[in-house]
Amino acid sequence: SSGINAEWLLRPGNIDKMSVSFESCMIPAVIGVIIFFFIFFLIKNIFKSKGSNIIVVGLENSGKTALYAQYVAGKEVQTQTSVQENSHAISEKNLVLVDVPGNTRLRNEILSKYTKSVNSIVVCIDSANFVDTVRENAEVLFEVLTSDDVRHSKCPILLFCNKQDGEMARGAAAIKLALEREMTTLNQTAASYLSDDAGSTQRTLGGADEVISFEKLPHTITSVGGCCVGPDTDISELVSWIEQL
Repeated sequence: SSGINAEWLLRPGNIDKMSVSFESCMIPAVIGVIIFFFIFFLIKNIFKSKGSNIIVVGLENSGKTALYAQYVAGKEVQTQTSVQENSHAISEKNLVLVDVPGNTRLRNEILSKYTKSVNSIVVCIDSANFVDTVRENAEVLFEVLTSDDVRHSKCPILLFCNKQDGEMARGAAAIKLALEREMTTLNQTAASYLSDDAGSTQRTLGGADEVISFEKLPHTITSVGGCCVGPDTDISELVSWIEQL
């Protein structure tokens, strides 16, 4: 018979030979399986599908809803303080534009619903009132960037510096630099909480000595100026940015 019989197995050393032969076959097989799954998960991570939500966030009265309406309807509409989100399907791109209320409690609650499928984020900033609200604007952006969903997505972010027609309006470049400085301070504070309290759930963008620079973050952050109401209405930068998503 071509099979292995009992007499052969009983001969000295034959069982050891079989064990060595089996192990020599198994090792390459195990390595092959490990390599296969490594490549599979690598490819899956590289080509994972993006989310569909373009989320518009910002402080109250920054002009988020007016910006949303100008993009969706192409005209000014009467707005009031939002207590719930607005959404509009951009069918040609299979995306959904979501306007999130500026109220802190509502923003955090509603934002977490949509970041699960985030594609990109627009942070609407009141350029005319920026000097007085730089800290609050930085806090909004800091919360967005330290969100687990946003962090993992590495999604692009647009800083839409609204109300550029105002006399006291700061330009997009100046707002970017001011936000980086303020977020460096916020990150230092958050990092100190972590060092003082091992059980803290505080998130950071780096160590306490990290100088925040948007170019060093895993997101592509673009800062542009515009205006969504009045005779100087111009949201062309936002339109172009969405077209490139």
